[in-house]
Amino acid sequence: MADYSEEQRNEREALESIYPDSFTVLSENPTCFTITVTSEAGENDETVQATLKFTYGEKYPDETPLYEIFSQENLEDNDVTDILILLAQQGIGWPILREHTKRAWLV
Repeated sequence: MADYSEEQRNEREALESIYPDSFTVLSENPTCFTITVTSEAGENDETVQATLKFTYGEKYPDETPLYEIFSQENLEDNDVTDILILLAQQGIGWPILREHTKRAWLV
């Protein structure tokens, strides 16, 4: 039998160490947190920023977490849609959410 709470805690700690300045715990039960990601400056020195909110279900990682773009800055509507589609395509059993925050900027 899987120890979901330990797996969730370990992943949350890993993500917090990877994103120390942009990781915010919103609640412990259920596990809910945000990660803010910012692009490199592009044309006109403009950056794109999004705060992704994740909520683990009781059986995560054997079930897909809930996720949403909590806030965003300078994202086009089609970029928001592409990020949400990318997250949805990853499916159940995500090994670690950091891959998704990295991939969100490859859209």
